[in-house]
Amino acid sequence: MGKVKVLVPEYLKDFTCIGSNCEETCCKNWNITVDKETYKKYKKLKDNIFHPLKDNKVIKNKKSISDEDYAIINLDNKNGNSCPFLNENLLCNIYINLGEDYMCDICKTYPRNFNFVDDELEMSLTPSCPEAARKILYSPNRICFEHIELDYQKYMDYKKRIYTKGRFVSKNAHKYFWNIRIASITILQNRNIDIVSRLTFLGILYKKVNALIKQKNYQLIDDEIIKFVNTLENLNDNSLLDNLSENKFQQALLCKEIILSLENISLKNKDSSISIFINSTIEFFKKREDADKLLNEYNFVIKNKIRPFFDSDTGSMMIENYLVNKYFADLMPFKYPDDMWKSLIILCGDYFIIKSLMLGIAKDNDIIKEADFFNIVRAVSRSLTHNINYYHYLIQNIENWELDTLGGLYTLINN
Repeated sequence: MGKVKVLVPEYLKDFTCIGSNCEETCCKNWNITVDKETYKKYKKLKDNIFHPLKDNKVIKNKKSISDEDYAIINLDNKNGNSCPFLNENLLCNIYINLGEDYMCDICKTYPRNFNFVDDELEMSLTPSCPEAARKILYSPNRICFEHIELDYQKYMDYKKRIYTKGRFVSKNAHKYFWNIRIASITILQNRNIDIVSRLTFLGILYKKVNALIKQKNYQLIDDEIIKFVNTLENLNDNSLLDNLSENKFQQALLCKEIILSLENISLKNKDSSISIFINSTIEFFKKREDADKLLNEYNFVIKNKIRPFFDSDTGSMMIENYLVNKYFADLMPFKYPDDMWKSLIILCGDYFIIKSLMLGIAKDNDIIKEADFFNIVRAVSRSLTHNINYYHYLIQNIENWELDTLGGLYTLINN
């Protein structure tokens, strides 16, 4: 089997699935799609004793929009919405009886995330998997990236299905994708300033770059990026943020509104791992209907419980690693065609959601623990960010609240 050169975060080299030792199973509550090529393999197993198509365990997907979701696995409702091929030891019967070649693409690759950029393969992990989350969040010396060779030539077959062509902005701006990307990750990993300031400085950079793109002054983008990053490296204070203001009461009300509406999204998802955090945070607000009492308690919890966690070495490291991994995996800053700003909204939105869900834990505990943050990140990733409607909902609401400006986002995340 040939080798393929891949750009990966360093943590990925140490990742292996821990199987039945995992505290979670990726074969439960999610819709599991089967690609057309794998389904055709199943069809050819006419006389095999073990047959995946037996008893309608795999059926054609009437809502299919591509070869990737050609069929779906019928989850076993009597067994907690788990995959019917999951045995009593939480291992895959398809793998055991037929081998890896007969596993569908999604089961073969999860929790790996793939992208092709300029014909080069990139691979990362998603924190919805507990073991992947450990590798991501606990990377101690900043997440670094390197090229490695893997014996995964088979992954090149996904090029037809995981290709980024057409996702970027105009060709002129696309040429600066790597420079913007590297500068953005450098800002997110600048430990001389806090996370809120890093996200805000990212917004200032994007405003500058967007202005040059709008003016078609593409040749000035590189110089602007270099100058801005150098400014931050030599910055001894947050004077660049002097013109921004905060509104704690508005932030508290937004927190209440968005968590209440998140309940509807989580209910549509069979996975309920996030429900406990949502319900606990809703309870925090229900006990504090009086405006003054709400604001006082909100400020107290943020200042004395949540902020100390984010200011701690471990807490700051974990949220930084989460944001950097997301930035890389989601092909930011051009996750959305022709709109770098939406990438910033997503990063700020995720930070805001995670911080808001910590309120529910903080109301009953003196401190926020690493395990609390770890479990919230996993729940957000498993129940929300894997939901195709989540980011559309998040962006739409932030725009409706008129918080899609730099000042608005600062109000949203500043604590």
